[in-house]
Amino acid sequence: MTVGWLTLDVGEKALVYDKDGSARIEEGPQRLFLFREKYKRMACYSASQKEYLEIKYKDGKTEHIRGPCQRHLNEIVHISIKVKQLISLDANEALVVYTQDDKTKQVRRHVQFGPTLFLKGENEWLHDFSWHGTDPNNKTRMIAGQHCFTVLKIIPDQFYYNVDEVRTSDDALLRIKLMMFYELTDIEMMLNSTQDPMADFVNCLTADVIAFAAKRSYVEFIETASELNDLSNYPQLTERCKDIGYNVSKVVFRGYYAHDKLQRMHDMMITRRTNLRIQYEQEVQEQTMTDLKLKAEVDRMEQEQQMELEKLLHEQKMEKASLEHHLALERKSHEQKISKMQQEDQAKINAQAAHNQQEVEFLSGLRAMQVDVTSLLVTRAGHPEKVTRILANKNAANIHLHHSDPQSLVPPSSVLETAIS
Repeated sequence: MTVGWLTLDVGEKALVYDKDGSARIEEGPQRLFLFREKYKRMACYSASQKEYLEIKYKDGKTEHIRGPCQRHLNEIVHISIKVKQLISLDANEALVVYTQDDKTKQVRRHVQFGPTLFLKGENEWLHDFSWHGTDPNNKTRMIAGQHCFTVLKIIPDQFYYNVDEVRTSDDALLRIKLMMFYELTDIEMMLNSTQDPMADFVNCLTADVIAFAAKRSYVEFIETASELNDLSNYPQLTERCKDIGYNVSKVVFRGYYAHDKLQRMHDMMITRRTNLRIQYEQEVQEQTMTDLKLKAEVDRMEQEQQMELEKLLHEQKMEKASLEHHLALERKSHEQKISKMQQEDQAKINAQAAHNQQEVEFLSGLRAMQVDVTSLLVTRAGHPEKVTRILANKNAANIHLHHSDPQSLVPPSSVLETAIS
């Protein structure tokens, strides 16, 4: 019991119990006088924007209040008040939430995708996942129940895994190193089909790799090991992934490990094969170099022949052009000469025609003046060198040709007489 004055500041609350056991709540700011009363301050709890208050009542009810908010713990009705963080979900995260209806008591499951700040309801709970996870001490080993979580990642992911004690057809033991890339595509199918998809991946990878190696000897496995990068060699894995809502984009073969003795034998074989391959490549290079030299010589000879042929063709072309030019000059000179002769002949013809025209005009003028043109022409012509007279007898069928030389002194009686019967 307390007697005296008590001060409550702003925002404070207190429970005051009377002597008969009843209680009341006093809220500040105020100053209280207590007489034979019990005083107890009420703890204050506040939540920010990313928090909420979980209030548990003595009647069994639970209440979740999203922040920002503030509540005082009333021990009469409250069991506890806790400040908890809201579940922050990114764009590539999701929650599997179960909700029970208060009236029908049926449970419904739904998936909450991000990005969001999720507040779990009073009658809701989250799915707790417990999958195979990577061993902290060995990233290529999976441990059951190692990965426990509630926030589900829905982005592409990958993991390393080594398949141990893989036996080939000739009883060689190997360790196959793999890396698998996968992505969750259907959450509902995954929840309905499997409890641990990682275990399914590991089992299917192991089965497919064992089946692949069992068909091949050690040497054949080494020669065809790169085929483990092809998804077609993982039929069980791809089929199981389709059934549980996952998509496998790629499986990478990271190599293998064999027993030391077997590895030494294989290394010796590799060394021998490498030496033989080097010798073969050296021989191929020498033969190739010889072929290149011969080909270069043939090409050089062909180029020289081509150059000689082009030179000869060029000389012939130049000679032909020179001859054509010379012929063209001679043709042009001949044409000019013919043209000049034609012009001279034409000039002579024109001059003679003009002279004849003048002579005709002159004689026509004389004739018009009653001049004996014939006598004038005979006079101009002078004495003829030879005169032929044709004498015909009417009573005889003889023709006499008399030729006389005007310059001769022979008398006309002595003219040669020719008779043509």
